[in-house]
Amino acid sequence: MKSIIIETLKHEIKPAVGCTEPVAVAYAAALAKGLLEEEVQGLKVLVNSNLYKNGMGVFVPGTTKKGLHWAAILGALVGDAAKELEVLENMPAGSEAAAEAFLNKGQVTVDYLAKTPKVYIEVTARGNQHSSKVIIKERHGNVVLKGVDGKILYEKNEEFRDEKSQGFLNKDLNIQSLRETIHTLTKEDLSFLAPVIEKNLKIGHKGKSEKLGLGVGYTLAALMENGRIGKDVLNEAKALTAGASDARMSGVPYGVYSCAGSGNQGLAASLPVIVMAEELGLSRERLLQGLALSFMVTIYVKEHIGRLSPLCGCGIAAGVGSAAAIGDFLNMTSKGIEKGIQNIIGNLTGMICDGAKPGCALKLSTCVGAVMEMMFLAKEGTCISDNEGITGKDLQKSIENLGELSRIGMENADELVLNIMTAKNQ
Repeated sequence: MKSIIIETLKHEIKPAVGCTEPVAVAYAAALAKGLLEEEVQGLKVLVNSNLYKNGMGVFVPGTTKKGLHWAAILGALVGDAAKELEVLENMPAGSEAAAEAFLNKGQVTVDYLAKTPKVYIEVTARGNQHSSKVIIKERHGNVVLKGVDGKILYEKNEEFRDEKSQGFLNKDLNIQSLRETIHTLTKEDLSFLAPVIEKNLKIGHKGKSEKLGLGVGYTLAALMENGRIGKDVLNEAKALTAGASDARMSGVPYGVYSCAGSGNQGLAASLPVIVMAEELGLSRERLLQGLALSFMVTIYVKEHIGRLSPLCGCGIAAGVGSAAAIGDFLNMTSKGIEKGIQNIIGNLTGMICDGAKPGCALKLSTCVGAVMEMMFLAKEGTCISDNEGITGKDLQKSIENLGELSRIGMENADELVLNIMTAKNQ
């Protein structure tokens, strides 16, 4: 089980600069440019509908521009494909102006495949004499095809995932067993998670100290300072996590560690855990164990609701993950942690994903506050019953209900949300 946890975390916890949807498009475009070996004259981008939704309203890192077309152009012009989801890190001066000049030629198209929930990105680059194609599927950095002039140079049929790791994701979630195993992992075993603390805290403090994006984190911090709201662990976690989202969604080119394909999920699954560990004076090893537990539960829930879900992954998946770690830090029983998670599922399930955007900071603030409250309530014995709403007879059944709601029940709602969003741009 130890090796499964470590392998799963290394597979799913990845650094990224900027929102992972436009950045994944930039990565594909940078790869396509490299295959072309001549100046790019045109770009054609085709993505799945959920990815299209998440790329509409968020700023491309290091720029004042929003949209997948900007991400594709910048990836092709200045992206470093070797950096994968950090492809747009440290862009040279003048990159935005060069991208604008390219776009003015009208040689970029972006379209989406309706009702295609899994990650899909196809970028075709055209030069004067050649064309190239790159396809990414299932996961934001998972390249499955590279080709030039119709000739396939590289292809794999599906994403490789370790059978043991997949076995964990296919079995019922056992909080008790997961906790016990993670508690045996040492600081050295989990040292690869240490950069998560540094990077995610850095962008959190950036958004908390400067009014970026909507300024949710900054304003919450100011409200604490002037006494309008309490200066406590709950509001500190809300301000730090919302501030990180403020900065990230507004295009601040700081790297973060994503979880299950989403940077905001990585923030929501880590920053409240870090704040709670500091509040309780826990050791570095206990903090790393808490992060491992939070991320593993987040990954498990995402496997059930979908990598690009109609439900808000920060609230439903990362919220559940951070709740497990917070409950662990509070020395709650595993059954008590499960009851607290049931509170969260009964409370936050209706939160939809309507695309990545500066407004995500509001949702992260709400989710973090609710998650902490639900765990505090559960520790005091206030727990939702298993016959209310979509909560099941146990935690596993509730997660399965979440999956059905997301994959089946929300399909038309997700399409409607995208229609509403695209209509505003027409």
